[in-house]
Amino acid sequence: MSINEQALGKIVHDLQNKLQEASRMVASVQAQMQSREREKRLSELTNKELSALQPDTVTYKSVGKMFVQEPLPELTKELTERVTEMDTEMAALEKKRIYWERNKTEAQGNLGELVRQIQQAQAP
Repeated sequence: MSINEQALGKIVHDLQNKLQEASRMVASVQAQMQSREREKRLSELTNKELSALQPDTVTYKSVGKMFVQEPLPELTKELTERVTEMDTEMAALEKKRIYWERNKTEAQGNLGELVRQIQQAQAP
């Protein structure tokens, strides 16, 4: 009987580890999605402010700790591309989030089912 208890303990431990990993990954992916959303929103707001300027306005782009002069049309094009890139990355991250949510739900279900089976086996 102790072999079965050891095996059950190992299975429960494995399921708990899988659940913890899935929960960590869900939180990580959500944080990445929030970061991409902030970057997208910042690019959109910057682009909106730049659209109010005259086409011949001298504009600068931040590169590290310095600023480099950049023509307004190129700067707005770059910001538009960044928004598109963030949308693409967020779609990929959403797929990852769904995958890890599914793993988390599956691990919770398996763990709950195992606990119910153990309780039923111990009941007189």
